Amino acid sequence: MASPVNQVGSNRVLDRNGPITDGWERLADDETVKPGAAVLVSFQRLKNEHNALFAEAAAVGVEVGGDVNLDELEPFLPRLGLIVVRFAFMRDGRPFSVGRLLRERFHYTRDLRAVGDFIPDQILFLLRCGFNSFEAGPDFSVDALKHGVAAYTVWYQRGVERNVTIAERRLGKENLGQESA
Repeated sequence: MASPVNQVGSNRVLDRNGPITDGWERLADDETVKPGAAVLVSFQRLKNEHNALFAEAAAVGVEVGGDVNLDELEPFLPRLGLIVVRFAFMRDGRPFSVGRLLRERFHYTRDLRAVGDFIPDQILFLLRCGFNSFEAGPDFSVDALKHGVAAYTVWYQRGVERNVTIAERRLGKENLGQESA
């Protein structure tokens, strides 16, 4: 069976504002790295060939599932330019946790992308968990994405972006959110 990283279709890459250019090339586990390319590989390939990948490619990214062991991924984090977290099915909440853990516990600061079976209504939650780009099919509504992102500006709970919560705002502690980050 092919690795999920091999799946290429008519998907678009989006951020919170809409479509963006994707400079990453997905490689199958048996494909040769083009020197100087930004490559996206499976986690298994990264574990097996990390020295060669980092030596040959201009940038390396990895695709993982919601069941990834982040402790195994941790040694590679400082050198990864992109982490793609695959949603196997819409009801799977583990990728949300993976995103939040990568940002808050492992301090990953580069591009974190969601791909797979999610809907525009989930984009706001993905953003709050630390995802900053999304790979979606051609039927994914960019208008719904923009509407969902603009729908809320204040929060009851703090997300990875550390914005001020409603309670802090009511108490006049607008600066508290930034100070506790």
